[in-house]
Amino acid sequence: MIPEQLERDDILFVLLPPREKGLHTPGWNLVENGVKPYDPRLSHHVKAGGNLGFYPAPSSSLLILDVDISDIFHQAGGDQLVEGTYRYSAWSDRKKYRALLECQDIPTRWHGYKTSIKAHGAGSNDPAALEIFFPAGPVSKLVEEVRPDGTRVKKQVTITRTGGQVVAPYATHPNGNQSLPFDESAPIKPVSWDQVVEVCERIRPAALEQQQPKDAPVCREYAPPGRRLLRERYNLMLIMPDDPRPSGEEIRGSNPWHGSTSPGGNVAVNPGKGVFFCFRHMKGYDAAGVDAIRRGIISCGDDYDGTAFKRHVEELERDYPEVRALEIEAWKRQKKAEREGNR
Repeated sequence: MIPEQLERDDILFVLLPPREKGLHTPGWNLVENGVKPYDPRLSHHVKAGGNLGFYPAPSSSLLILDVDISDIFHQAGGDQLVEGTYRYSAWSDRKKYRALLECQDIPTRWHGYKTSIKAHGAGSNDPAALEIFFPAGPVSKLVEEVRPDGTRVKKQVTITRTGGQVVAPYATHPNGNQSLPFDESAPIKPVSWDQVVEVCERIRPAALEQQQPKDAPVCREYAPPGRRLLRERYNLMLIMPDDPRPSGEEIRGSNPWHGSTSPGGNVAVNPGKGVFFCFRHMKGYDAAGVDAIRRGIISCGDDYDGTAFKRHVEELERDYPEVRALEIEAWKRQKKAEREGNR
């Protein structure tokens, strides 16, 4: 059965196998494959023993909180955040549960994603205390395409997807328990985004700073075998954001070229990985790409493609002719040493 709280047009369902929590079929996370709550396929699927999953559709104001360590969540004030809202659990002690919240001011940058929040000081192998599932939305992704001549090229496409789904109320958990509501008549409580952030910040400072998606494109220069990269030849460096501040291994701030309208900025620079990432365009660059933007060869958000690379090389050779001259001289010395060594 579908509770009345989920009978709304801004929720999409996923048909799951019996006693399963997820689906591994390619494309399940695309919005076009989601099922509306009034679709007869849902009731037929449940009657046949299947489970249902669900997620907020694009433009929804619904947040799904998956509480995995309730002690930590409650100590951070999460118990007050979710008090009185619709919750359900497959565990008799309710140490793990899911809560639904109505949030009208969810930042759009989170649409299409989910995030996991570990307690401050937790290790890489420790479980998250909380997962938040945001409404579906457009996400940029790199895909590989095979041309008629057999060559493979990568291009950026935009898909509308969900960052994840959760098992619906009354579904059967893999442990054999049914996910039952705390209170079947409870409404979905309205909250502000600031209230959500306040709890998450107590669990882990800077918990809701936007993270670079794993599948987000990063433009990196290509050097043929035996050739040095431009960033090595010309000592190219990443540019720091405006109003910089440290955030773990990164430096956060505003984009130095087009600025930021987001509190806290829209750029993350990771010196260890050598990446400058812009959240407005959901694209990253290495030092060569950053230098190309600085020179006006490309704009932030553009691809650092072969045409841009060629123009970049021309400008660098024009501005720093000594680099090429020294490389030629070093090459001549190497060849001379090789000839003398072969005598």
